Amino acid sequence: MDYINKLSNLQMVTLITTGRTGTDYLQSTFDSHPEILTFNGSLWLHTFWSKSICINNSRGNIVLDDLIFEFIGLHLEKLKSQYDILERKDQLGDNSDQFLNIDLEKFRDDIKITLQGKVINSKSFLIAVYAAYGIQTGYDLEGVKVILHHIHHFDKLDPFISDFPNAKIICMTRDPRANFVSGIENHRLYNIATDHNAHLYHNIKRILNDSTPLKIYSNEYITIKLEDLGNMKIILKLCDWLKIRYHISMEKSTWGGLQWKGDRVSKRKNNVKGFSEKMLDNKWESKLSFIDKYLLNYIMFNRIKYYDYPYKKITYLDSLIIPFFILMPLSYELRFFSFKYLLNNIKSGNYKIIVSNFFYYLKRINLFFKFYTKTVTKKIYDEPLLKIK
Repeated sequence: MDYINKLSNLQMVTLITTGRTGTDYLQSTFDSHPEILTFNGSLWLHTFWSKSICINNSRGNIVLDDLIFEFIGLHLEKLKSQYDILERKDQLGDNSDQFLNIDLEKFRDDIKITLQGKVINSKSFLIAVYAAYGIQTGYDLEGVKVILHHIHHFDKLDPFISDFPNAKIICMTRDPRANFVSGIENHRLYNIATDHNAHLYHNIKRILNDSTPLKIYSNEYITIKLEDLGNMKIILKLCDWLKIRYHISMEKSTWGGLQWKGDRVSKRKNNVKGFSEKMLDNKWESKLSFIDKYLLNYIMFNRIKYYDYPYKKITYLDSLIIPFFILMPLSYELRFFSFKYLLNNIKSGNYKIIVSNFFYYLKRINLFFKFYTKTVTKKIYDEPLLKIK
């Protein structure tokens, strides 16, 4: 079968996040869908291609065997998930004692067969990887209608769109306040290296921007709320948008057909097979300060209201007060300016982190004023949210 020609003509869909918004979960519900071909989590194929030793040093003569070996070596945890500790894919299955175990030789052979007689470029190699993964995980490629490629980050989009200009885009979102708390606390808990203001700034900037960066592309896209993934009407509408039928496999979160209980960054395992509202509750209402909630409610008022999240009405008086509050540190920023934190970093000679924290604090203030202006000028928020009328 000529997989390159067949799969090249399918609808390509990519998945993007705006924080900790359930992109992995959504992808995992398509893992066993007979009409969707996907991979084991996110795949930055075009980043691999641009940095590949075999490509950059090929002098126009790509050695396919070497290229495949390089790909496998850099993505081994995707093919043998006992090595994917962060995503908890070493504990798949009902009893958390299984893992994905792709036969690497057969995987390599399937890529070679798929590319036989074809021009080798980033597009054909991506399709060959998906074909090989599908074959080795038991997909019937004859029935596939959609390829779901999870790139996760906005900055990975340009080279992908260059290869697949007609791709559709799914952007996952979440209540921005819950998203903020999850993005800071869960990463700090698992990786202390993220405990700095640069991480906080990039986290809140991605949350504030939401799906609006997609406006510059001509591609069709939708935004889906994490909170809606348990709503069957939303799931059916998503299937309709993808032009696939609903399948019972979407009620389970799996990789390679094996139940997945969430990544290790999350504080709790998801012990149910599908969507669980308990996994959404991170108590942001009590963890954010009054000023945090007041600020975020104001500068994202139009969006929060448009997305049907809880909000408080704003007044002209709020417009006068908010600029002063923007200048004040957020609750998660306070520790970076505490006497103990500053003293410890001075003693250790870590002056760069002190300067960096202050620099990103100023950038955060500037960012908030930009969104403050949008609220004051009553800028309409009209992103294509998938919802039931």
